[in-house]
Amino acid sequence: MQKKFNLTSFNLYEFLKHQNAHSFNVPFFLADRHTYQSAHVNFPFRTFTFGLGITYTGEGDVFKIGSTDYLVTAGCLTTVGPGMVCQWTGNYTAEHDTVYFTEELFEGMKNNAFLHSLPFFFHGGRHVIRLSDDQTRKMASLFGLLKELKDDRSAIPGMVHSLLMLAESFHADPESRTPNGGTYNSVSNGISNREKIAQSFRKLVAEHFPEHKEVAFYATALHITPKYLSEVLQSELGKPAKAFIDEYVVMEAKSLLKQTALSIQEICYWLGFEDASHFNKSFKKLTNMTPTEYRKS
Repeated sequence: MQKKFNLTSFNLYEFLKHQNAHSFNVPFFLADRHTYQSAHVNFPFRTFTFGLGITYTGEGDVFKIGSTDYLVTAGCLTTVGPGMVCQWTGNYTAEHDTVYFTEELFEGMKNNAFLHSLPFFFHGGRHVIRLSDDQTRKMASLFGLLKELKDDRSAIPGMVHSLLMLAESFHADPESRTPNGGTYNSVSNGISNREKIAQSFRKLVAEHFPEHKEVAFYATALHITPKYLSEVLQSELGKPAKAFIDEYVVMEAKSLLKQTALSIQEICYWLGFEDASHFNKSFKKLTNMTPTEYRKS
Protein backbone atom coordinates (compact mmCIF):
# COMPACT_ATOMS: atom_id res chain seq x y z
CA MET A 1 0.00 0.00 0.00
CA GLN A 2 2.75 2.43 0.91
CA LYS A 3 4.32 2.02 -2.53
CA LYS A 4 1.09 3.15 -4.19
CA PHE A 5 0.34 6.12 -1.95
CA ASN A 6 2.48 9.10 -1.10
CA LEU A 7 3.04 9.00 2.65
CA THR A 8 2.90 12.81 2.81
CA SER A 9 -0.80 12.67 2.03
CA PHE A 10 -2.04 9.25 3.19
CA ASN A 11 -5.60 9.70 4.41
CA LEU A 12 -7.63 6.65 5.45
CA TYR A 13 -10.91 8.30 4.43
CA GLU A 14 -9.67 8.99 0.90
CA PHE A 15 -7.92 5.62 0.74
CA LEU A 16 -11.14 3.73 1.54
CA LYS A 17 -13.05 5.82 -0.99
CA HIS A 18 -10.44 4.97 -3.61
CA GLN A 19 -10.46 1.26 -2.74
CA ASN A 20 -14.24 1.15 -3.08
CA ALA A 21 -14.58 3.36 -6.18
CA HIS A 22 -16.58 5.93 -4.22
CA SER A 23 -17.14 9.52 -5.39
CA PHE A 24 -14.61 12.01 -3.98
CA ASN A 25 -17.08 14.86 -4.50
CA VAL A 26 -19.45 13.79 -1.73
CA PRO A 27 -18.18 14.59 1.81
CA PHE A 28 -19.30 11.30 3.35
CA PHE A 29 -18.60 7.60 3.01
CA LEU A 30 -20.40 4.48 4.22
CA ALA A 31 -18.39 1.45 5.32
CA ASP A 32 -19.21 -2.10 6.36
CA ARG A 33 -17.15 -5.22 7.01
CA HIS A 34 -16.45 -5.66 3.28
CA THR A 35 -14.91 -2.20 3.04
CA TYR A 36 -11.78 -3.11 5.00
CA GLN A 37 -11.05 -6.44 3.35
CA SER A 38 -8.61 -4.94 0.85
CA ALA A 39 -7.40 -2.08 3.04
CA HIS A 40 -5.07 -3.83 5.53
CA VAL A 41 -4.20 -0.64 7.39
CA ASN A 42 -2.46 -2.25 10.36
CA PHE A 43 -0.51 0.77 11.63
CA PRO A 44 -1.69 3.68 13.80
CA PHE A 45 -3.30 6.30 11.55
CA ARG A 46 -4.37 9.88 12.12
CA THR A 47 -8.01 10.61 11.32
CA PHE A 48 -9.05 13.54 9.14
CA THR A 49 -12.81 13.06 9.40
CA PHE A 50 -15.60 12.38 11.86
CA GLY A 51 -16.68 8.76 12.14
CA LEU A 52 -19.62 7.00 13.79
CA GLY A 53 -20.16 3.24 13.71
CA ILE A 54 -22.30 0.52 15.25
CA THR A 55 -21.01 -3.05 15.57
CA TYR A 56 -23.57 -5.87 15.31
CA THR A 57 -21.51 -9.05 15.82
CA GLY A 58 -18.24 -10.27 17.25
CA GLU A 59 -16.74 -11.17 20.59
CA GLY A 60 -14.39 -8.20 20.48
CA ASP A 61 -11.54 -6.50 18.65
CA VAL A 62 -9.37 -3.96 20.43
CA PHE A 63 -9.56 -0.46 18.95
CA LYS A 64 -6.88 1.92 20.22
CA ILE A 65 -7.58 5.65 20.29
CA GLY A 66 -4.47 7.45 21.47
CA SER A 67 -3.30 5.04 24.16
CA THR A 68 -6.76 4.04 25.35
CA ASP A 69 -7.80 0.47 24.50
CA TYR A 70 -11.47 -0.20 23.74
CA LEU A 71 -12.85 -3.72 23.38
CA VAL A 72 -15.42 -3.36 20.59
CA THR A 73 -18.04 -6.10 20.77
CA ALA A 74 -21.57 -6.58 19.42
CA GLY A 75 -23.75 -3.59 20.31
CA CYS A 76 -20.91 -1.08 20.66
CA LEU A 77 -21.27 2.47 19.34
CA THR A 78 -17.90 3.95 18.30
CA THR A 79 -17.15 7.60 17.56
CA VAL A 80 -13.92 9.35 16.56
CA GLY A 81 -13.11 12.88 15.41
CA PRO A 82 -10.42 14.55 13.29
CA GLY A 83 -6.87 14.54 14.58
CA MET A 84 -7.04 11.33 16.61
CA VAL A 85 -4.49 8.56 16.16
CA CYS A 86 -6.26 5.19 16.02
CA GLN A 87 -5.40 1.57 15.35
CA TRP A 88 -7.32 -1.67 14.95
CA THR A 89 -5.24 -4.37 16.62
CA GLY A 90 -7.31 -7.18 15.07
CA ASN A 91 -8.77 -7.75 11.61
CA TYR A 92 -12.18 -6.29 12.52
CA THR A 93 -14.33 -8.67 10.48
CA ALA A 94 -17.47 -8.07 12.57
CA GLU A 95 -20.71 -6.99 10.94
CA HIS A 96 -21.00 -3.23 11.33
CA ASP A 97 -22.14 0.01 9.74
CA THR A 98 -19.93 3.11 9.84
CA VAL A 99 -20.31 6.56 8.34
CA TYR A 100 -17.31 8.85 7.79
CA PHE A 101 -17.92 12.50 6.99
CA THR A 102 -16.38 15.96 7.07
CA GLU A 103 -17.85 19.26 8.26
CA GLU A 104 -18.53 20.09 4.62
CA LEU A 105 -21.48 17.70 4.76
CA PHE A 106 -23.41 20.21 6.86
CA GLU A 107 -22.56 23.36 4.94
CA GLY A 108 -25.71 25.38 4.41
CA MET A 109 -27.42 24.18 7.56
CA LYS A 110 -28.57 26.95 9.90
CA ASN A 111 -26.28 25.75 12.67
CA ASN A 112 -23.44 23.59 11.43
CA ALA A 113 -21.35 24.20 14.55
CA PHE A 114 -23.23 21.51 16.49
CA LEU A 115 -20.48 18.96 15.76
CA HIS A 116 -18.20 20.77 18.19
CA SER A 117 -20.74 20.38 20.99
CA LEU A 118 -20.54 16.58 20.82
CA PRO A 119 -17.81 15.52 23.31
CA PHE A 120 -17.59 11.95 22.00
CA PHE A 121 -15.79 13.28 18.90
CA PHE A 122 -12.96 14.88 20.88
CA HIS A 123 -10.10 13.86 23.16
CA GLY A 124 -11.32 12.92 26.61
CA GLY A 125 -14.74 11.84 25.37
CA ARG A 126 -16.29 8.39 25.63
CA HIS A 127 -15.48 7.02 22.21
CA VAL A 128 -17.02 3.58 22.70
CA ILE A 129 -20.20 2.73 24.60
CA ARG A 130 -22.28 -0.43 24.65
CA LEU A 131 -25.90 -0.06 23.58
CA SER A 132 -28.98 -2.03 24.57
CA ASP A 133 -30.64 -4.26 21.99
CA ASP A 134 -33.34 -1.64 21.44
CA GLN A 135 -30.79 1.15 20.97
CA THR A 136 -28.81 -0.99 18.54
CA ARG A 137 -31.99 -1.68 16.55
CA LYS A 138 -32.71 2.06 16.30
CA MET A 139 -29.20 2.75 15.04
CA ALA A 140 -29.49 -0.07 12.49
CA SER A 141 -32.80 1.35 11.24
CA LEU A 142 -31.29 4.78 10.61
CA PHE A 143 -28.27 3.26 8.88
CA GLY A 144 -30.68 1.27 6.71
CA LEU A 145 -32.39 4.49 5.62
CA LEU A 146 -29.04 6.20 5.04
CA LYS A 147 -27.91 3.35 2.78
CA GLU A 148 -31.21 3.52 0.91
CA LEU A 149 -30.86 7.29 0.39
CA LYS A 150 -27.08 7.44 -0.09
CA ASP A 151 -27.43 8.70 -3.66
CA ASP A 152 -29.79 11.52 -2.66
CA ARG A 153 -27.38 14.31 -1.75
CA SER A 154 -30.16 16.49 -0.35
CA ALA A 155 -31.19 13.80 2.15
CA ILE A 156 -27.75 12.72 3.40
CA PRO A 157 -27.02 15.63 5.79
CA GLY A 158 -30.37 15.20 7.56
CA MET A 159 -29.90 11.44 7.91
CA VAL A 160 -26.38 11.79 9.34
CA HIS A 161 -27.60 14.54 11.67
CA SER A 162 -30.32 12.16 12.92
CA LEU A 163 -27.68 9.50 13.64
CA LEU A 164 -25.63 12.02 15.61
CA MET A 165 -28.60 13.20 17.65
CA LEU A 166 -29.52 9.59 18.42
CA ALA A 167 -25.94 8.90 19.48
CA GLU A 168 -26.00 11.98 21.70
CA SER A 169 -29.18 10.75 23.41
CA PHE A 170 -27.60 7.35 24.03
CA HIS A 171 -24.53 8.97 25.57
CA ALA A 172 -26.80 10.98 27.88
CA ASP A 173 -28.63 7.85 29.01
CA PRO A 174 -27.59 7.13 32.64
CA GLU A 175 -27.76 3.41 31.84
CA SER A 176 -25.27 3.63 28.97
CA ARG A 177 -22.39 1.21 29.46
CA THR A 178 -18.68 1.45 28.95
CA PRO A 179 -16.99 -1.38 27.00
CA ASN A 180 -15.80 -3.06 30.21
CA GLY A 181 -19.39 -3.37 31.41
CA GLY A 182 -19.45 -0.46 33.84
CA THR A 183 -22.31 2.01 33.98
CA TYR A 184 -22.44 5.73 34.50
CA ASN A 185 -22.94 6.81 38.06
CA SER A 186 -26.10 8.84 38.61
CA VAL A 187 -24.07 11.33 40.63
CA SER A 188 -22.07 14.27 39.25
CA ASN A 189 -23.82 14.69 35.90
CA GLY A 190 -23.87 10.97 35.28
CA ILE A 191 -20.11 10.42 35.57
CA SER A 192 -18.22 9.02 38.53
CA ASN A 193 -15.39 11.13 39.91
CA ARG A 194 -12.79 8.59 38.80
CA GLU A 195 -14.11 8.60 35.24
CA LYS A 196 -14.07 12.40 35.22
CA ILE A 197 -10.40 12.32 36.26
CA ALA A 198 -9.57 9.81 33.52
CA GLN A 199 -11.39 11.85 30.88
CA SER A 200 -9.72 15.10 31.94
CA PHE A 201 -6.31 13.40 31.99
CA ARG A 202 -6.78 12.01 28.46
CA LYS A 203 -7.76 15.46 27.19
CA LEU A 204 -4.78 17.11 28.89
CA VAL A 205 -2.32 14.57 27.47
CA ALA A 206 -3.64 15.18 23.93
CA GLU A 207 -3.10 18.92 24.40
CA HIS A 208 0.23 18.97 26.23
CA PHE A 209 2.22 15.80 25.48
CA PRO A 210 4.87 17.52 23.30
CA GLU A 211 5.88 19.79 26.18
CA HIS A 212 4.98 17.64 29.19
CA LYS A 213 5.69 13.91 29.44
CA GLU A 214 5.90 13.64 33.23
CA VAL A 215 3.05 12.51 35.49
CA ALA A 216 3.55 15.35 37.98
CA PHE A 217 2.42 18.02 35.47
CA TYR A 218 -0.93 16.31 34.90
CA ALA A 219 -1.48 15.48 38.56
CA THR A 220 -0.90 19.14 39.46
CA ALA A 221 -3.31 20.28 36.74
CA LEU A 222 -5.96 17.92 38.14
CA HIS A 223 -5.23 18.92 41.77
CA ILE A 224 -4.42 15.36 42.86
CA THR A 225 -1.23 13.46 43.70
CA PRO A 226 0.70 11.53 41.03
CA LYS A 227 0.14 8.32 43.02
CA TYR A 228 -3.64 8.79 43.11
CA LEU A 229 -3.71 9.70 39.40
CA SER A 230 -1.96 6.45 38.52
CA GLU A 231 -4.30 4.48 40.79
CA VAL A 232 -7.32 5.99 39.05
CA LEU A 233 -5.93 5.32 35.57
CA GLN A 234 -4.98 1.77 36.48
CA SER A 235 -8.57 1.05 37.50
CA GLU A 236 -10.24 3.05 34.70
CA LEU A 237 -7.90 2.48 31.75
CA GLY A 238 -5.84 -0.52 32.80
CA LYS A 239 -2.48 1.26 32.88
CA PRO A 240 -0.69 3.78 35.13
CA ALA A 241 -0.23 7.42 34.12
CA LYS A 242 3.38 7.20 32.90
CA ALA A 243 2.63 4.18 30.72
CA PHE A 244 -0.37 6.00 29.23
CA ILE A 245 1.72 9.09 28.37
CA ASP A 246 4.57 7.06 26.86
CA GLU A 247 2.20 4.93 24.81
CA TYR A 248 0.36 8.03 23.59
CA VAL A 249 3.63 9.54 22.34
CA VAL A 250 4.59 6.29 20.60
CA MET A 251 1.19 6.13 18.83
CA GLU A 252 1.71 9.67 17.58
CA ALA A 253 5.24 8.77 16.45
CA LYS A 254 4.08 5.65 14.60
CA SER A 255 1.43 7.62 12.77
CA LEU A 256 3.92 10.28 11.69
CA LEU A 257 6.45 7.65 10.61
CA LYS A 258 3.91 5.80 8.44
CA GLN A 259 1.63 8.59 7.23
CA THR A 260 4.12 11.34 6.49
CA ALA A 261 7.47 11.88 4.83
CA LEU A 262 8.77 13.97 7.73
CA SER A 263 12.37 13.21 8.62
CA ILE A 264 13.18 11.51 11.93
CA GLN A 265 14.62 14.83 13.10
CA GLU A 266 11.41 16.69 12.21
CA ILE A 267 9.27 14.09 13.96
CA CYS A 268 11.54 14.29 16.99
CA TYR A 269 10.97 18.04 17.31
CA TRP A 270 7.24 17.77 16.58
CA LEU A 271 6.91 15.32 19.47
CA GLY A 272 8.86 17.59 21.80
CA PHE A 273 12.09 15.62 22.19
CA GLU A 274 15.32 17.55 22.69
CA ASP A 275 17.23 15.54 20.13
CA ALA A 276 16.91 12.55 17.81
CA SER A 277 19.07 10.37 20.07
CA HIS A 278 16.61 10.75 22.95
CA PHE A 279 13.68 10.05 20.63
CA ASN A 280 15.36 6.95 19.18
CA LYS A 281 16.09 5.53 22.64
CA SER A 282 12.56 6.18 23.91
CA PHE A 283 10.95 4.70 20.80
CA LYS A 284 13.13 1.59 20.83
CA LYS A 285 12.56 1.03 24.55
CA LEU A 286 8.81 0.82 23.98
CA THR A 287 8.71 -0.92 20.57
CA ASN A 288 12.01 -2.88 20.34
CA MET A 289 12.58 -1.10 17.00
CA THR A 290 14.24 2.14 16.01
CA PRO A 291 12.05 4.75 14.28
CA THR A 292 13.84 4.02 10.99
CA GLU A 293 13.24 0.27 11.34
CA TYR A 294 9.56 0.87 12.11
CA ARG A 295 9.13 3.16 9.09
CA LYS A 296 10.59 0.49 6.81
CA SER A 297 8.60 -2.38 8.35
